[in-house]
Amino acid sequence: MARVDVVHVPGAGCYGHNGADDVALDAALVARTVPGVPVKLQWMRDDEFAWAPFGPGMGDEGRGSTRRRRQDRRLVLRHLEQQPCNAAGAARWSQSSRGLGPETPFVKSPAPHIPQPFGDGDRNAVPSYELPRKEIRNHLLLDAPVRNGSFRTLGSHGNIFAIESFMDELAETAGSDPLAFRLAHLRDPRAQAVLQAAADKAGWAPGKKGDGQRGRGLAFCRYKSIGMYAAAVVDVEVDRKTGVIRVSRVVMAADVGLVVNPDGAKNQLEGGIVQAVSLTLKEQVAFDRRQITSRDWSTYPVLTFPEVPSIDIVLMQRSDPSLGAGEGSLPPTSAALANAFAHATGRRLRELPMTPERVKASLS
Repeated sequence: MARVDVVHVPGAGCYGHNGADDVALDAALVARTVPGVPVKLQWMRDDEFAWAPFGPGMGDEGRGSTRRRRQDRRLVLRHLEQQPCNAAGAARWSQSSRGLGPETPFVKSPAPHIPQPFGDGDRNAVPSYELPRKEIRNHLLLDAPVRNGSFRTLGSHGNIFAIESFMDELAETAGSDPLAFRLAHLRDPRAQAVLQAAADKAGWAPGKKGDGQRGRGLAFCRYKSIGMYAAAVVDVEVDRKTGVIRVSRVVMAADVGLVVNPDGAKNQLEGGIVQAVSLTLKEQVAFDRRQITSRDWSTYPVLTFPEVPSIDIVLMQRSDPSLGAGEGSLPPTSAALANAFAHATGRRLRELPMTPERVKASLS
C-alpha cells in the first residue's frame, strides 16, 4: 500500500505525552491489513492506563551544613548537593508484541538534552538561594521498567520538593524560622516579595509549633529559574488513626509579570495547586513484573471535589513581560504540603505520594 490517510480526532489534553500518537499508529497498522476499508480505532480508559507513557521515576539526595558569620551572625549554607535521577530514556515499544506490527520492534529515540535554565530532569535542580558553595549532579537513567515520557514540570516538581523540604530541615538545624531562613538566603527582591506576600496573607506566625495534628508549611519556587515566582503556605490536618492528610487551605502569592487577565491567571494557578495536592497525596502508577496494575480510577486515585482545599491567590502587580501562570504553581504546593506535615507531626515524609499507609508507618 502506497498511502495511508490518518484522520486524528482531538480529545482531552494532557501534560507531556499521552497515547494519541500510538492510537494513530495502531489504526494505520490495522488499515494496512484491510486495504480500502476505513478503520476507526479508539483506546478505552483501560488501554490508556496500561499503554500510554508515564511520568518518569525520580530520586533526589541533598547534603548541606550551616554556620554563623562572625560579622553579622547570619545563617548561611555551606554546601548543597542534589542528585536527581530521571528515568526518562530508551524504553522499548513494539506494536508486534500486540500482534499488529512489523517484525522489527520500534526503538524509542533517545531523550533529547534540554540545557539549563530550562532543563529536563534537572529543571530547577539549581537552588534559587545564594549559597557560598554548591554542587549539582544529574544522573540520567536510560533503562526504565515501564515506558515513560515527559510529565508536567519535568524535573521541577521533584527537585523543588527536595530543595524546599531540605531548606526547612536546615532552618530547623540552624534554629531559624523557615520564612526568615529563606529570606536571608535570597537576593532577588521579587522572590523575597512573593514569600512575604504569601506569609502575610496566610498570617504566618514565626515560631508557632504544630500540635501533632495540625500544621503549616511554606515553600518557594522560581519556575525554570527564569519564569514565574510562586510561594505557597499550606495548612494540613493529619488523622493519626487513619493516616489521612487533609489540606484545609492553600495560600499562594505569584509574580507572573504583567497580568493581562487576572481571573485567567488565578484559574491557572488554582488548577496547578489542585493537581499538586492530588499528586502529593494520592497519585502513583502501580506495576508488577509483567504489567501495569493501576488501570482505572479506583486503582489510580486522584483528588476528589470534597477534598479540594480553600485556595487564596495573591497576584503581584508588575509591568514586566508576562512569565506564564501554569506549571509554576505545582512544585511549591507539594513542598509546602510536606513541610506542613513535618510541622504538624515532627516526622518528615520524603517519598511521594504521602499515602495513609506511609503516614501511619512514619508516625509509628
